[in-house]
Amino acid sequence: MIQSRSFVRVGITSFGKGCAVAGDPGIYTRLASYHHWIRSIVNDNDVRPPISYTCDNTKVYCGCSLKNVELTPSRIVGGEEAVPYTWSFMVSLQHRSSNSHFCGGSIFSDSYILTAAHCVDDETPDRIQIVAGVHNRSDPNGVIREVDYIHIHPDWSSSSMERRHDIAMLHLSQPLGLASNPLLARICVPKVQWPNNVETYPSNGTRLAAIGWGNIKQDWTNNSPDNLHQVQVFAIDNNDPICNKSLFDTQVQFCAALYEGGKDTCQGDSGGPILQWLGDRWEQVGITSFGKGCAVKGDPGIYTRLAYYFDWMESITNAWSNTSTALPHVVYRCDRTSTCGCGQNDVTLLSSRIVGGEDAVEASWSMVVSLRFPEAFHQCGGTLLSESFILTAAYCVDNLSIGGEMNITVAVGMTNRFDPRQIIREVDRIYIHPNYSREARDYRNDIALLHVKTPFIYTNNPLLAKSCIHRIDPPELTIQHPRNGSRLAVIGWGFLKSIGSTIPEMLQQVQVYTIDHDHPACLDSIYDPQLQFCAGIIEGGKG
Repeated sequence: MIQSRSFVRVGITSFGKGCAVAGDPGIYTRLASYHHWIRSIVNDNDVRPPISYTCDNTKVYCGCSLKNVELTPSRIVGGEEAVPYTWSFMVSLQHRSSNSHFCGGSIFSDSYILTAAHCVDDETPDRIQIVAGVHNRSDPNGVIREVDYIHIHPDWSSSSMERRHDIAMLHLSQPLGLASNPLLARICVPKVQWPNNVETYPSNGTRLAAIGWGNIKQDWTNNSPDNLHQVQVFAIDNNDPICNKSLFDTQVQFCAALYEGGKDTCQGDSGGPILQWLGDRWEQVGITSFGKGCAVKGDPGIYTRLAYYFDWMESITNAWSNTSTALPHVVYRCDRTSTCGCGQNDVTLLSSRIVGGEDAVEASWSMVVSLRFPEAFHQCGGTLLSESFILTAAYCVDNLSIGGEMNITVAVGMTNRFDPRQIIREVDRIYIHPNYSREARDYRNDIALLHVKTPFIYTNNPLLAKSCIHRIDPPELTIQHPRNGSRLAVIGWGFLKSIGSTIPEMLQQVQVYTIDHDHPACLDSIYDPQLQFCAGIIEGGKG
């Protein structure tokens, strides 16, 4: 193409049908689409001194360290050691018992550390410490803090290989003291207009820096360096073949690497930040999540896309800033034009995996019932299915008789099981699945329907609601419902502990997750995955 005083190459001859055939034009590679890629190869293979990213921490409140970052633009295999104290928001997650590094993290605020969920999903707070303000991870002068709460994203599932929502926040038992320590800094996080621009942030080709104390070779030996390392990579388009084969969810994950391989994050870097330069500060755009090997050509690193999680991160930190003891909750807004599945009030669940359950919000589970026998004593739970039917477990009622000494009553419309407003109905018929057998002890077909003598009246009674039941088509897909890793809520007036506990007065709720029926924790318990599924939290404490 001719410009004012020179020719500009705009294409590369690619292919065509014949040569100079009427109606069959030549096809050319559009060079404008490859400018960034060409420059990244040509410029970065030139021998040049490191680029210094000038940052003034007196003018910006985040993403700026004591010293300026220096990144070598040439593509040095495996990265390079960082200049000391240039990444002041980087922390090492360590086991308190051994002071051994196992993951990275970043300083979100004076009291919060951002990391990956898979780093901490089978840890307890008392086992973890963070070390900040160090270049050498064994530096005895580092700022050490204990962790008192672990907030894992509620949609994360440790039993899933997809690693969606691989993000967690750690609350420190004592603030870091950012204002008085020049070796510490907080990271900046993206505030993207959600949801339209989330999947393209960071944009394709963005130059990124990943940092950590992870392995610097892929030989599966412990070659984690003492000093902090940095590596320059580039964001890869979601639809690029090398990215598309590795990503599970483009809204919450992105790829970064070099096309030719040789630079990547590795074991021990998990949980650490990957950042982009904004001209005056560094912004963390992702969390190191996973990859197939390290620095392997054609297998990019996968990172948690932080732009998707701004509201969740704010909900965690805001809850703690409002009170020193209250834990953050998620409110589930219910569409009350629906004919089922909505209580009078919205359900509110703890957003973190705190051990045990919690009291339910008054009238938020209006479909739950208490089955009582004998003499009005709570024995089992159930749900309202229609005006006359209750859904429950077969093992609750399979040895009861109607009209004899063990009459069943159903109590509904209450959160406190002693609420005087509760509505009582007698059961006149029991329908147990014909293939259920208590003697088998495998609880296959553990389902029953109870018919009440007097129908419930839902009209003008907000304390009553029907439960929704989904029909799955085709039936072959029922084994996939609910999907592995689905967030679930279990509700009832059951015992709070296995031993030495009493039945609570208030309705309890607990958040758990579907576990793949091939997972060892499930295989040990389940008898028939077509009829049963597992749910809980792998590390226990809820169920």
